[in-house]
Amino acid sequence: MSLALRRLDAWYGQAQVLWGVDLHVPRGSVVGVLGRNGAGKTTLLRCIAGLHDRLSADIVADGERIAHCRPEVISRSGITLVREGARLPASLSVTENLELGRRLARLRGKSGKTFDDAWRWFPILEPLRQSKAGLLSGGQRQALALAMAFVSEPSIVLLDEPSAGLAPPVARELFATIRQLAASGLTVLLVEQQPAWLEGLARECFLLEVGRVVARGDVSHLMRSSSHSLH
Repeated sequence: MSLALRRLDAWYGQAQVLWGVDLHVPRGSVVGVLGRNGAGKTTLLRCIAGLHDRLSADIVADGERIAHCRPEVISRSGITLVREGARLPASLSVTENLELGRRLARLRGKSGKTFDDAWRWFPILEPLRQSKAGLLSGGQRQALALAMAFVSEPSIVLLDEPSAGLAPPVARELFATIRQLAASGLTVLLVEQQPAWLEGLARECFLLEVGRVVARGDVSHLMRSSSHSLH
């Protein structure tokens, strides 16, 4: 499934936070959105997922216009948002959270990946299968959120700052899994503050500053030639 945004404007009340954002995520590719805190990255993902209704845009997923559709309709179409901080039902176990992902797959008309698939892709979770999500570390919660997305068999995954709050070794392991998932053919739109995590992963990146796209290209090009700060 491909994704295209055209002329995306968004507001919080009377305050405009996104101005004329255009981007395209081809089927089976990874595209990154870089920018500092407050640049509008999370709002952009919320607009795609149907969680932000103060917007004007043409948002198209595989030829279907989804702007202003309800979140559950967008989710059932195959688009999954993995939020920053991996907000999960804290009282449910790892296995119970994964079952929620499998239930979403069935709503999408798919069988859902198995628990064995989840353990193979996310081995960190197998010994924690009966642990409550609220007792997991930040890296474990992020892995579980990604595993829930994986077992739901999405067509497009929206990742909101997956490295946020994680120690570099933990983030490195998580991004290794993201690379594997991307290589399996998932379409991924990934927002990040740290450009290094997107090197060799994203085919193209967009630099967002105060709600506007100010540069685009591969990560190395943006880091070398952009006059706008990536740090």
